[in-house]
Amino acid sequence: MEDIAGEGLDCATLGRIAAGAPARFTPAARARLAEGHARLTALIADGTPIYGVTTGFGALDGAKVTAADNQALQRNLLKSHAAGLGAPMPEAEVRAMLALRANVLATGITGASPEAAEALLAMLNAGVVPEVPVQGSVGACGDLAPLAHLVLPLIGEGFCRLKGERLTGAEGMARAGLAQIPMTGRDGIALINGTEQTTAIGCLAWLDGAALIRWAEAIAALSMEALGGLNDSFDERVALAKPHPGQIEASRRLRELTQGSVAVLAPRASRLRDALSLRNIPQVIGAARDASAFCQRVLEIEINAANDNPLFGLADGFVTSNSGNFHGQAAAEALDFLANALTSLAVMSERRCARLVDPATNYGLPAFLIHPEATPGRNSGFMIAQYTAASLVAELRMRSIPGSIQSVPTCANTEDHVPMAPLAARRAAFAAETLRQVMAIEFLLAAQALDLRGHAAAPALRPAVSALRQRVPVMREDAVMGPQIEAAIAVLRGMPPP
Repeated sequence: MEDIAGEGLDCATLGRIAAGAPARFTPAARARLAEGHARLTALIADGTPIYGVTTGFGALDGAKVTAADNQALQRNLLKSHAAGLGAPMPEAEVRAMLALRANVLATGITGASPEAAEALLAMLNAGVVPEVPVQGSVGACGDLAPLAHLVLPLIGEGFCRLKGERLTGAEGMARAGLAQIPMTGRDGIALINGTEQTTAIGCLAWLDGAALIRWAEAIAALSMEALGGLNDSFDERVALAKPHPGQIEASRRLRELTQGSVAVLAPRASRLRDALSLRNIPQVIGAARDASAFCQRVLEIEINAANDNPLFGLADGFVTSNSGNFHGQAAAEALDFLANALTSLAVMSERRCARLVDPATNYGLPAFLIHPEATPGRNSGFMIAQYTAASLVAELRMRSIPGSIQSVPTCANTEDHVPMAPLAARRAAFAAETLRQVMAIEFLLAAQALDLRGHAAAPALRPAVSALRQRVPVMREDAVMGPQIEAAIAVLRGMPPP
């Protein structure tokens, strides 16, 4: 059981919730929820004008709404804003959205009712997964469309999945034994006015990326073994001469991973320098490490923040209908940064793939790593695997335009700058998945090359090579290539990096 406290939530905990762990509010979070809702209730009773409670939404904020119409206002908000399109988001991302919005409400300063907040965790824990279309948010005034779809089942609308079955929202809630909630006060707007589609996709992409960076170090080390790379490029003295933290750590990891290697050796008279796809592994992977660390810091601030408007201070009585904390620029820029870094890892990985299959650059290996028992010409070896890597890198480059600069004004120009943060998050997730595919190809090629060399991998790399060989044997004759790449992808997804 994971705690939701309105503070202290990290990406690793969110990953466990996304994967199926239940969650609960801490006692302190419940107390803040009750205090914040009481504060809002008192302000309403005093006749204080409050955006989205006594007024309409967006450019309709000049329209007054009476107390008698409050519930209809909140319910209609959810229905009208559920304008998303596209494929449903994966279950893990939707579970993350539920937990993240609950964590925002647990700050207590959004004025949401405890009932509305508890309903999010009740859906999460009962396995009710709302159907949330992936497209439709601009990332300002919240990820409005996806979050509206997320909470439609709470008012008996929309669709959801329960135990793998697609149901209407009303039927899913009923089967799970959950009650619909009335949506009073500002519950409707409080449930949808934040960056939780962005951060749900983004945090899970970051978790993927962080693991893939470690895999990138391992697979690059394996390629260095296959190509007889030089070990002074990751000497500690080199790293300390340009002391970016990521480069220092990547260099340390390469020393650890190649310890005991029979192929990654000191420079010699016949070979003083390597190509940059080998020599600059610490600089490129190190830069990705630094980008990942920055992205984590930004995301973990974002997911513990009050992403909402209006806000109601608990300690000092502060009230504002003019905050912009729903705006996802910080997360968008961090996720674009992460996507750039992961793309660079894929670009470099593909260059090593090309070196491994090319007899002009692979230091004596057969063309396309065709086994000596096979006949070149009749066999093509891993020729087209490198084509696939090239295609994947080209698609990454095609998607390289940042999402965070794509502002298109909305809401009759009252929202005249929007960050398109979900686009940045989706781009980062795509970059992570594509990097995994490219590195799986490099993994296959490097393992084949090592077998052709006739020597074992360095001790730290042997478990990974063994896991691959359990799924994919040495290729002695041409075989259907796609399933072999998929098997390598499964290894990268299914086991921790060395």
